[in-house]
Amino acid sequence: MKEKKLEEISFIKTIMMLIIVFYHSCLFFGDGWFSVVNRVYDANYIYIFAKWLNTFHVATFVMASGFLFYYLKFEKGKYNNYLEDIKNRFKRLILPYIFTCIFWVIPISCYFFKYGFKEIFTKYILCVSPAQLWFLIMLFFIFVFFEIFFNKIKISKINLIIIYIVFTLVFGIFAYFNINYFQLSTFFEYGVFFYLGGYLYKYKDRFNFKKIILMFISVILLLLCCFFISENNIILRIIKLYLLQLTSLFEVIIIYVIGNYLINKKKIKYNNRCYKLFESNSFGIYLFHQQIIYCCIVLLNGLVHPIIQVLLSFAFSFVIAMFMSIILKKNKNTKTMFGL
Repeated sequence: MKEKKLEEISFIKTIMMLIIVFYHSCLFFGDGWFSVVNRVYDANYIYIFAKWLNTFHVATFVMASGFLFYYLKFEKGKYNNYLEDIKNRFKRLILPYIFTCIFWVIPISCYFFKYGFKEIFTKYILCVSPAQLWFLIMLFFIFVFFEIFFNKIKISKINLIIIYIVFTLVFGIFAYFNINYFQLSTFFEYGVFFYLGGYLYKYKDRFNFKKIILMFISVILLLLCCFFISENNIILRIIKLYLLQLTSLFEVIIIYVIGNYLINKKKIKYNNRCYKLFESNSFGIYLFHQQIIYCCIVLLNGLVHPIIQVLLSFAFSFVIAMFMSIILKKNKNTKTMFGL
């Protein structure tokens, strides 16, 4: 049986993976995400909802990865040989990136978007915008950074604040100049949440429900501030960026504390077969879901109400990607290739 801390963090990661798939199912109703077909129906409210999901879903998943990293470091004595650890992380993250790109993402993207060599080289070899797989590159380099500098960056509130200030500023600079080779920009965008995972591992008892209520109120106020702040000059843009990052930090803490409470108080039954099947195949669902959503958009655009389209895209991509994951896991070679 899993230890309690692993159950908590595994549950949070699994739910966030579900939300990521749902988020991608909503993005067609924004601008430019899938421009192959023209939207028959406009549903800006769906896109606004997706933008809100984007303030916490990836950040929470990165936090969970950081929590697990520090937990295994401190309580299990793992990750003590950083060269070996980086090698293992390469197998876990970069190999799936390579093979999923070659056999899935690039062929389907070229079919829909008509990419040439230049676009393939920039997007997938330089890793500037490799569809949903950007997360693997970003997480790999975050892991390498904190693995190497683990002993020099102690877990403390002051270090969390410093990383928040420095990483957010550097992220803003890279984003302003549109520099994201090998996910350098997103490394600084999400690095603070990896460290937050370590902070929550060590100091989670400091967050009672009174503080969570205050954070919840702060999230609402911060989102309202961000909505009204224009981006006409660089100063306002930087202020808005810091406020958005702070909003995400509060949201991630709220999600962790609530998830932790629900697991410990047994308010959620997560040991049923359906949940376990999803949990064990969540990585495969992540690898394959987005391109299935493309196909759903082409088939459903204009035929059903936007909300029905989102729900069907989510359901089909979820089920088909999970089925693919189950099949690929049955073969030793494909299981290794795709990190399943």
